[in-house]
Amino acid sequence: MPVKHALLALLAQRDLTGYELKLRFERTLGDFWQLNSGQVYSTLERLRREGCVARQRETGTVERSRYTLLSRGRRQLARWIEAPTPRLRPVRDPLYVKLVFTPPEETPTLLASFNAEMRRYGDAVETLAALVAREPLSPTGRARWLVAEAARLQYEAQLRWLATVRRVLAGSGAATTAADAEQGGHRGTVRAIRSSNDDVARRSSRRAAARVAAVAEGAIAWTDPR
Repeated sequence: MPVKHALLALLAQRDLTGYELKLRFERTLGDFWQLNSGQVYSTLERLRREGCVARQRETGTVERSRYTLLSRGRRQLARWIEAPTPRLRPVRDPLYVKLVFTPPEETPTLLASFNAEMRRYGDAVETLAALVAREPLSPTGRARWLVAEAARLQYEAQLRWLATVRRVLAGSGAATTAADAEQGGHRGTVRAIRSSNDDVARRSSRRAAARVAAVAEGAIAWTDPR
């Protein structure tokens, strides 16, 4: 369970409250993975019952609980770090369901919907390619960079799949090209379809370079922390 072990890893650094754990988790992964408070506290309660963490109640202006990692929790964290993932992640996407259950007569409507998805993924690839253009030097910065690079590669793969769907459903390459023109030749989408992975990253980095500073001020700190 990734959230459970992420909380253990954060507690291995220092004692934290549930609110502080949520903030630290989202400071690193907030652009890709958000937690709700209920999930944090229910996970902490399970860890407490399992003997992995201890809870100390602090009294004051605001009553709160601070959590400490116990030796059993440290052993569980160490086993999780060294063990391979037990199984491949299930391939589940709402687009697959839409594709399978849309009747043939609704194919034009489905294609229009998938074109909109391609624009979204094209924008995401363009932004992420600019953000990962410079690899940071510090361990924390490298970890964040690798997460963003994983997202970029997954979005590029999804773009290629969407292009295949459009090609197959449209019935010919000419129809696909016409659809491109009708969509206004969106730069991020067309580049992702017609280019190799390397070309996508290289061209996207140049075109989005002007936006890096603004994007970098978002949830992920891309300034290399020292």
